[in-house]
Amino acid sequence: MFCDDFLKINDLRFTNGSFFNVSGELDVKDLSADIYKIIRPHVHCGLARQTENIVSALKLQCYSPEIIVPSDEIHVQNGIIKTDGTWIPEMRFCTHRLNVNYDPNIFESVYYPTKFLEFLIEMLDMEDIKTLQEYMGYCLIPVTDAQKAMYLIGNGGEGKSCIGVVMKSIFERSLVTGSFHALETDRFARYKLLNKLVMVDDDARIAALPSTEILKQIISARIPVEVEAKGKQSEQAILYSRFMCFGNGSPRALYDKSDGFTRRLIVLTTKPVPKDRKPDPTITDKFISEKDKIFIWALDGLKRLISNKYIFTLSEKTKQNIADIVSENCNIAEFLSDEEYISFGNGFEVSSNQLYGGYTQWCSVNGLTQLKQETFTGWLKSNSGKYNIEYSYNIRVEGKRIRGFKGIRTSYTPIAA
Repeated sequence: MFCDDFLKINDLRFTNGSFFNVSGELDVKDLSADIYKIIRPHVHCGLARQTENIVSALKLQCYSPEIIVPSDEIHVQNGIIKTDGTWIPEMRFCTHRLNVNYDPNIFESVYYPTKFLEFLIEMLDMEDIKTLQEYMGYCLIPVTDAQKAMYLIGNGGEGKSCIGVVMKSIFERSLVTGSFHALETDRFARYKLLNKLVMVDDDARIAALPSTEILKQIISARIPVEVEAKGKQSEQAILYSRFMCFGNGSPRALYDKSDGFTRRLIVLTTKPVPKDRKPDPTITDKFISEKDKIFIWALDGLKRLISNKYIFTLSEKTKQNIADIVSENCNIAEFLSDEEYISFGNGFEVSSNQLYGGYTQWCSVNGLTQLKQETFTGWLKSNSGKYNIEYSYNIRVEGKRIRGFKGIRTSYTPIAA
């Protein structure tokens, strides 16, 4: 009877493990507190347990299949704006309602966020600002078509975390903070991404990731991922969270030497902090006061991203950042590009041992850590098509048939014993 009466006043739905009302996701703690206050004058024994029982009953009574929100709709505080710019001034049930108001007449005057853009111009190159604009827009809708995570890297003191504060003020309960690395190593961390549009890692770790399979699945979001809350049975769920990570170093993989992880990254690097810049303790408050305009600015970025078929605008510096990460993660590609050691061509061939010997010497000369021979050979096999080479069991060396590669040779010659 209480649930019947409560739901007449409060339009609730329970789906995907959470309560939702017309304002979006509802914190179960807030709901429990409201129920507690209502029944407190009438229940004198087991008040907390009775509150839990009512919440459990509400989960069953207002259960709903998954709420499907069209990916071209963005729900704001006073209505719905579609990605093509169409404005619908009405409130509909949704899983995500952003903490901004939309003014249909905003485009009749200067509508870009002045303070926020001045801050970005001081911190990033102009082309990288476009990339950030597109990525913030990408976070507005529950899609993962671009299959990218963003890293913003600097030496410290640039104010990178201010962007995270602005994102939190716009997305509110549709944003979660946490560790990007923990998603791979902690099976409970992934549960936090349920029903979230974006995750912000304000202090991304530099330590190399022991594995990358889960992160690649989440960034691509093509298949369900196992999520598990503490004390509960694990379940399969499609996660569509995008990632904005701020740190002082690039992400690295400990064992994954393919480009499957690095090609899912966008890495922006900041400019040096101006020597004459004075700290402004109220700067985030100024940005938050512009959040409605920042939203429109990000929406323009989303429109551009969609028109480009979810291919981000990347500067040459950003492309080089990604290439550098690939090289740091796996220096084999850099070794193969060194013409003093490597030549490609029809009729060339080399044994696996001789090629690895050249790689070992190259790493020693350049002060780099060499990979194991199994990893080296496996990488070459996986990338043979890219370099137009072929793994063979029939390489002739001193009259013997051994394993090696055709289409490549090295200037390195092993020293005879």
